[in-house]
Amino acid sequence: MTWAHRPGTTYQERQLSRLYVVTGAPGAGKSTLLPHLAAYPFATVDFDELPERDGSLLGIDITSPSADSVWPAYNRLWVRITAMMLRAGADVVVLCPLTPAEWASAAAGVPDPPHVLWARLDCADADRRTRLAARGWNADEIGEALDDAEELRHAVDREFTTTGRSPAETAAALSLWITSERE
Repeated sequence: MTWAHRPGTTYQERQLSRLYVVTGAPGAGKSTLLPHLAAYPFATVDFDELPERDGSLLGIDITSPSADSVWPAYNRLWVRITAMMLRAGADVVVLCPLTPAEWASAAAGVPDPPHVLWARLDCADADRRTRLAARGWNADEIGEALDDAEELRHAVDREFTTTGRSPAETAAALSLWITSERE
């Protein structure tokens, strides 16, 4: 498939591929799932891939609370990156922690943003606590992640759980959803 621009058409009219955003609060398993999605015929990226290991991006520590003002620009950058990736003609899966409202806010600053199909990666709260504690998160940080998970449960209906399921099984379930959306 190739992407062709016809004058006077919108991005959605000329789009041959689809954008799937799989959101999830910290500890849901997004980064763990990423390598397992490589076996499927779509491009997959994770919001955690751009920053350096120390949390910096272009010399700014975007993981610190003082970087809150940078997040809207970071989110807009991802909307633009995914729009560019879609031009290649393959479906794109983005793993990120954003709500649909946060994505829409970021997309508002991007000309002709792509349409999004949403799903949520989730796990049992006990699993999230265990996973985040193993990363060295303190009780307040874990509490914020639990609050984020609850917010996402209300914002996105389609759920893929990582509780009691291997990353390969979760990747297969996501692939089946994407395939069924294509038909």
